[in-house]
Amino acid sequence: MFDIVIVRYGEIFLKSEFIRRKFEKELVRNIGFRLKRLGFRYKLIRKRHRIYIKSENAEEIANSLKTVFGITSLSPAVQTDAEIDSIAVIAVRLAKKIMNKGDKFAVVTSRSGRHEFSSQDVSIEVGRRILGSIDDVFVNLDNPDKTILIEIKDDLAFVFDRKIDAVGGLPYRTQGKVISLLSGGIDSAVSSWMMGKRGCEIIAVNFGSRKDIENIIEILERYTEDKIKTFIVPYENILDKISKIAEKYTCVICKRTMYRIAGRIAEIEDAKGIVTGDNLGQVASQTLDNLKVLSSVYNPIYRPLIGMDKEEIIKIARE
Repeated sequence: MFDIVIVRYGEIFLKSEFIRRKFEKELVRNIGFRLKRLGFRYKLIRKRHRIYIKSENAEEIANSLKTVFGITSLSPAVQTDAEIDSIAVIAVRLAKKIMNKGDKFAVVTSRSGRHEFSSQDVSIEVGRRILGSIDDVFVNLDNPDKTILIEIKDDLAFVFDRKIDAVGGLPYRTQGKVISLLSGGIDSAVSSWMMGKRGCEIIAVNFGSRKDIENIIEILERYTEDKIKTFIVPYENILDKISKIAEKYTCVICKRTMYRIAGRIAEIEDAKGIVTGDNLGQVASQTLDNLKVLSSVYNPIYRPLIGMDKEEIIKIARE
């Protein structure tokens, strides 16, 4: 019965008017890429700090957009006029669809714009109509089994029963490019994902084989929608020479060399820094002293995982 998806975003709303419009435009672009790739027919509308997607496939669309960076939640809904009678008719239809015998329910209304009624007026009238239309259901505002949600925006109203949590963050590509050192392990994968979530465009660099990171790239592209540009750098010969020259400092010199190569790629790609999966104290090259040495390169080094426990990193990877 749903004919529209309400798309909500978080911190974009807090930006200046110019930046907000820029971020919204990028978010709309990313949503469009996802929906076109999946073959949905839709109409996208931007209105008053919300994005709406009209489609006969509202539920499928809402579930497919959960992994788009920048979206905090989605709701498949029914759109109607901002009149109590119209809202109540739709709400009763939805209640009949989702409620079972003995269910406790609540009606929650939010409203913006000028109207001749309050949010409480709407909730009371809709609750009364539901009680009059469905047998053996009961009002319970504190611990409901089902909730009818109503969002009124000026002359339009939206009726729905759930909010689907999404990944959040900032729209992809709004913060510029970064070079991500992808090793094929969990740490570098999670650090790349976290920077992507903060709006950075990821350019992957691997010192080994494309096979090492194919699965990680595939997973990251489920969030970015765009193909991730990838550089594979043959490194065995370089590592052999480093280990022969300075065996004691192999780890640090090896990594510093990687940073210098990544820095050169950053210059070519106009990237704003290098992302690593470094986690303080996890391995020999990640002590404070060694990280200080590694950081003395020309490009900024971003370490999203620096203060995390291994268990926290694994939890993010599983999610």
